[in-house]
Amino acid sequence: MGTREYQGAGGLRLHLDDPLSPEMEKQVARGYLVPVVDASGTDAEAATGADADTPAASSGKPATTAKVDDWRAYAVTLGMSEEDAASATKKDCQEYAQVVEDARDPEGQE
Repeated sequence: MGTREYQGAGGLRLHLDDPLSPEMEKQVARGYLVPVVDASGTDAEAATGADADTPAASSGKPATTAKVDDWRAYAVTLGMSEEDAASATKKDCQEYAQVVEDARDPEGQE
């Protein structure tokens, strides 16, 4: 049992324990998450990686101009059901993400 790094929508980097949960397996199968491979061609270890402190990696939030599929994948990682995400607009996903992020960090609200 180890941890692997995966890259998702908008450069989102996740460190997930093996074996993956059924939900994360679905994300990998659909191509929404892909294992990060280092220069030697092997999976990068989760505890390493200089990108861990970058804003994109720490928040995982797609750019405002990202495609709707990227926003849907991000919303699913935040807890939206795949069924809801499949019919959600980009704005729906952005609003859902904002509500979840605000709930997680109430001090960060303006």
